[in-house]
Amino acid sequence: MQRPSGLRCEYSSEPLGVGTAAPRFSWIPPRGKRGSAQSAYRILCSRDRAALERGLGEAWDSGRREGAECSLVPWGGAPLAECSRYWWTVETWNGAESARSEVARFDTAIFDPASWKASWITMERTEFDTTTVLMVRNSINHNSFVPATLHHGIYLRREFELAEAPVRAVAHFCGLGYGELRVNGRKAGDARLDPGQTDYAERALYSSFDITDSLRAGANAFGIMLGNGRYIDAYGFGKPRAFLQVDLEYADGRCELLVSDGSWRCSHGALRHNGIYTGEVYDARLEARGWDCPRFAPGAGWAPAARIDGPALEPQEMPPIRATAELPARSMANPAPGVYVFDFGQNFAGVARLRARGPAGTTISLRFSELLNAEGMLHLGTNRESQSQDSFILAGEGLEVFEPRFTYHGFRYVEVSGYPGTPDIDAVRGVVLHTDLPRTGSFACSEPLANAIHSNTLWGQRSNLMSAPTDCPQRGERMGWLGDAQLASEEACCNFDMAGFYTKYLEDIRLAQKPDGSLSDVVPPYWPLYPADPAWSAAYPALAWAMYWNYGDARILERHYGGLTRYVDYLDAMAEGHILNALGSYGDWCPPGTIYPKKTPMAFTSTWYLCHDTLTVSRIAEVLGKKEDAERYAARAAEIAAAFNAKFLLGEGRYATLAMSPIDRSVGQTTQALPLFLGIVPEEQKAAAVERLLEAVVTGADSHIDAGIVGTRYLFEALRDAGHADVAWDVITQKSYPGWGYMIAEGATTLWERWEKLAGMGMNSHNHIMFGSVDAWFYRGAAGIIPLEPAWKRVLVAPKTVGGLAHAAATQATPRGSISVSWSRSPWLSGDGAKARAAGADERGAERGRGGEFRLSVSIPDGTSARIVLPYADRALSLAEGGRAIWGEGAAPAAGGAAAGLPAGLGRIERRGAAFEVEAGSGDYEFALSW
Repeated sequence: MQRPSGLRCEYSSEPLGVGTAAPRFSWIPPRGKRGSAQSAYRILCSRDRAALERGLGEAWDSGRREGAECSLVPWGGAPLAECSRYWWTVETWNGAESARSEVARFDTAIFDPASWKASWITMERTEFDTTTVLMVRNSINHNSFVPATLHHGIYLRREFELAEAPVRAVAHFCGLGYGELRVNGRKAGDARLDPGQTDYAERALYSSFDITDSLRAGANAFGIMLGNGRYIDAYGFGKPRAFLQVDLEYADGRCELLVSDGSWRCSHGALRHNGIYTGEVYDARLEARGWDCPRFAPGAGWAPAARIDGPALEPQEMPPIRATAELPARSMANPAPGVYVFDFGQNFAGVARLRARGPAGTTISLRFSELLNAEGMLHLGTNRESQSQDSFILAGEGLEVFEPRFTYHGFRYVEVSGYPGTPDIDAVRGVVLHTDLPRTGSFACSEPLANAIHSNTLWGQRSNLMSAPTDCPQRGERMGWLGDAQLASEEACCNFDMAGFYTKYLEDIRLAQKPDGSLSDVVPPYWPLYPADPAWSAAYPALAWAMYWNYGDARILERHYGGLTRYVDYLDAMAEGHILNALGSYGDWCPPGTIYPKKTPMAFTSTWYLCHDTLTVSRIAEVLGKKEDAERYAARAAEIAAAFNAKFLLGEGRYATLAMSPIDRSVGQTTQALPLFLGIVPEEQKAAAVERLLEAVVTGADSHIDAGIVGTRYLFEALRDAGHADVAWDVITQKSYPGWGYMIAEGATTLWERWEKLAGMGMNSHNHIMFGSVDAWFYRGAAGIIPLEPAWKRVLVAPKTVGGLAHAAATQATPRGSISVSWSRSPWLSGDGAKARAAGADERGAERGRGGEFRLSVSIPDGTSARIVLPYADRALSLAEGGRAIWGEGAAPAAGGAAAGLPAGLGRIERRGAAFEVEAGSGDYEFALSW
């Protein structure tokens, strides 16, 4: 029997800063026989690893507990001590067999603010530059540029002596806006742009680093570098500042604290100007070598550090931003004298690493853009307010390397000027930066366009996971727009482990909520856009529900329940007879041809979200056992749905749209899709509503998209659930405008903000994620992996054999292990979707005489059950699993046509029309239909 694997404490593997005295534990049960599941478990936890390995859990021994629970199992011992290291293991049973995992570690954070002994410190008199940043107040049409002070990089240091090397040393560090901790000349950890951005008036996040191996007996030194980040006066904050507290533990059990205080020294150095939007200036001539090492002799420029106030601190429990890849340039051009343009072939978020040799004082400038103009020079239109320029001044001492610390850019192209001599193509490399979330999904199929859309979505999502879910990485914005966050959340959970990220971001949202329940369109609210458009503030219930549905986290529902109820109560209080006529700014944002909704009334979208979010809160109340609240919000949602239909349903399944002219009688994709998705269309009009949706998609738009970001999110699921997955596929794989294929044909390597290829100074980002919601359909439609119960306890596998697809495959990680699906079909079955619909019954009847095969491989993790739906049951002569006939020719007869004595793991088999439905437990299955 295999061991349990994937041990996690509060979503992280061996975390150094667990922020609760009662954490939760998760693991992946070992694979057993088909249909098996974990039957019991035992958790052991101890501060003594050796004792734990002997089977002793002095901190907690759960004892044998019956059940299949393996995700977010709550702590059951006495409260843990803060700033302490613990070791744990889990033993699981599968029937009579048992296996124990490897030992894992976690460290607790500081729980009591009184335990902080360090001081915030900074440099009293700094050099600085005055610039401006974009500030949006009240609405996006009221833009202004406000002064911003950007302090030159601040350097802080302190030397200290240790009589002996510690056996454990953990540094708790926060540098605002961005900080880098160095120990004896080496950087602590590998985080970049750290800590994660927050509303610093409410809290700042600190990171914990194990620095045991960096300390030694004798002289040691700490160094800190500080940059501005978002901790600037324009957003209501101040100059950079640092906080450090180091816990030392010695072999004899003694403990010691090292802290930031007034004994530290500070200075400026080689890092000069630095800003998120403006870039970074680094003058290597000013490097004070050894400043972060012991025995450094500081000159007159090093003054005592000043104590200063700072925000409340909380542990940063989500993964940090890291450099996750390096990209070599695909080509280098020389479009003008002394100007070299490097093309990385991929739009992404990050920085460029420069290598150069030259005389001291040589200034090399790097500028960044997503686009080139006709002359091969940078086209800076989509950068808008962002200067996006770095400068490196050589020290003149051989080969020098420059890589910015406290800025990032969105770019495909880098323009280098001032380079001494002629650079080679390896002189500049792209460094990809984003919050380093584990990948949880993969998808591939026989349609190259779908694979390209999937790739573009992944790059767009990575580029906008920057400790908050940003809108874009290139212009003077890069804000946590709630609309982008909620509309991309299903796609994000398909591709990445979002649990730690969303836990942090939900707390950002909670802290941004006003007492009346309203939220800002942007969180953290650096732009305080209150009250938010309901399609944007819907992120609060949507992300809370995503945490429960994908990861089974009921604790997070409890934490946010008060805020969620205040939020939906606020929305309903703003409504008139349950209709939100006056609340909404964006609605179905960015449909083809415009920024603003062209067919969908603002009140339609806002009221639909009022209903949607009220239903979600009702479900949350039910999960938490709040029966009266669940019934009250469910009844309110029904009233909202009735009011919605009374206002917008015109009859015969047709919902109201904005007329573009006096004779416009067209229906809208968004207005038809949203009520169908939510299930609020009256039953007697549902079939007609589906027909109107097909009219809007197939007839009105020639199977192209004609919706904004809201409609696009729900359109394909509405079509799939109505039995028209082939229509969804036709829309997704269009190669002409408007569509994802058009973007790709025009050179896109990420997703655009608009359906049109535009490059001016308007709203034209070429790296946005809001239209990335389509990627979820590849998992849920083409591969057909759909969760039916929270935390994937039960799953539907129902792949859609659409269009010209010959095969598709996807893997989806779950709390119990990975679900994998791969299918293929005979080539003649992979016809064009539109042609197949037009073929008619006669041709299908003729096809029945041709030989054919459909194969489906499915892997279901232990403890998960599945309903598997296989197509072509109306054609099939036999259905086999693992080479054994279980239906039709060659199958031993049993009730309903299924084989007697089914293979292990399989339950009921039923033929329903054109599909087989098979119940299955855990295990690997190979199905084959032939005719």
